Amino acid sequence: MTTVRTIALIGSGPMAIYTLKHLITHDHPLDITVFEASDQAGLGMPYNPQMNADYMLCNAFSREIPPPVAPLIDWLKHLPERELSEWELSYHDLSARAFYPRVLIGEYLQSQFQDLCDKARAAGHTITVRTKTAVSDIVPDAAGGADVHWRNSGSGGATRYDAVVIASGHSWPRDPQIEGVPLISPWPYTRITQTPGDRIGILGSSLSAVDVVVALGHARGRFEDIAGEVTWLPNNGEENLSIAMVSHMGVMPEGDFYYPFPYGPAAHLTADAVAGEVAKGTDGLLDRVFALLLAELDEADPAYLDSLAPGARTIEGFAPAYFALRHDLGGLRAVRRDRVAARESIRRKETVPHRYVLLRGHEVFDDVLRDLSDADYQRFRKNLLPVFSDSYAAIPHLSLARIIALYEAGVLSLLATGTQSEFSQDADGTISVQTEDGPVSFDAMIDARGQSPASLSALPFQSLAQNLEHPDRSISEPFQLDVTGANASRIYCLALPQLLERYPFTQGLVDCAEHARALAGHLLDRGVPEH
Repeated sequence: MTTVRTIALIGSGPMAIYTLKHLITHDHPLDITVFEASDQAGLGMPYNPQMNADYMLCNAFSREIPPPVAPLIDWLKHLPERELSEWELSYHDLSARAFYPRVLIGEYLQSQFQDLCDKARAAGHTITVRTKTAVSDIVPDAAGGADVHWRNSGSGGATRYDAVVIASGHSWPRDPQIEGVPLISPWPYTRITQTPGDRIGILGSSLSAVDVVVALGHARGRFEDIAGEVTWLPNNGEENLSIAMVSHMGVMPEGDFYYPFPYGPAAHLTADAVAGEVAKGTDGLLDRVFALLLAELDEADPAYLDSLAPGARTIEGFAPAYFALRHDLGGLRAVRRDRVAARESIRRKETVPHRYVLLRGHEVFDDVLRDLSDADYQRFRKNLLPVFSDSYAAIPHLSLARIIALYEAGVLSLLATGTQSEFSQDADGTISVQTEDGPVSFDAMIDARGQSPASLSALPFQSLAQNLEHPDRSISEPFQLDVTGANASRIYCLALPQLLERYPFTQGLVDCAEHARALAGHLLDRGVPEH
């Protein structure tokens, strides 16, 4: 067996950080090089201050973030009081149940990355961090490793590594479109704040769209918080501002609610029960696991399913029934109504039973997705994924308050396109969208649909993509790539677009940590001899 000594980590965001955490636990000395295209390592796009504003909140509370070295709450408690005050925080405000700005989470991750590097070097590993260095190609070799081609402002070159981990994070189109209509990319956030015109459309209505709305609110006016009630006032000359979120169903995720964490035990939709269904075979697997979900919902809240529209107990009818309560009332009116219940849930520390079932359920369903037939996986993506995505995309209450403030100021609306959406652009640049309420026109439209899945063939490393044995096959744990001509490839892929093809819940830090652990365990077990 070839001994792995040199490892290239392409990227330095959360996926790379958690991979590094597990790699350096091995007692065999490793030589690890981290390639980072930007000028700062250890951040990741969602937490980078060059990409995000400091008022954009992470929707995972402190205790849910797996610690690379130390828990977030402990790290915050050790910050100087002056640094906390810059974030309008005090030691009294700190809580493991609180939400914090993404840029602050970035500072935490960057600090943890540095601590991991120090810890690795103290243990005898060699860690090299190459910022401002982009990887342009990965050329596999017959021994299972690869030449990594890199370039920076001053030079370029190629270095051979025994193993390569692609942990390159998000990948956004520079010039997004829909039906040939040009959209504005929301990253970096300054593209949002510099968007021209008074009539602004936002394609999407989930977490990315909330960030865009709040950014526009800050750019065109100011939020005022008086005794816990948030209002919005326009800047001079911005009185005609009109913002509309546009999505298929015209609904937003609900606000954060109270639930026990770590999760309490389930009665029916358990890991053991799902494993038992998987063991019975692929045929009918999705329907059997869905039946477990229905049983869990009935156990937790016997009246819930019966309160929904007919068809709620079918895979095809569940999502329409689930979303109908918000759609029928009207998107932002429903947001204002549901915020009251969500705040009461937090205040009383009482969970919302059906939401808690769905939140826990998405993790159990994730365990079965790679075992589904292609047809059932597409049924899942079309009919159940929207529900689970909605359930774990709970919005922090401060973000929700800002959304409602813009709505009550008469600035913000939420429109549904339904199944017959049409987008077009006039000669003068005006964008027209056909919605359930009729045609609506915008001066500009911002793309807030989030990260899209992509196949392995779309990896931006030409030599690697051309040498993949199965370029159109979805990747799966342990995320090892099959390379033509290599008996035992040690090239691994944790790039987010490629993961999303079959791991649709993978954007959270918990999933990053779990994928990294599985990958590192496989790499070390295969390639590094135990002492």
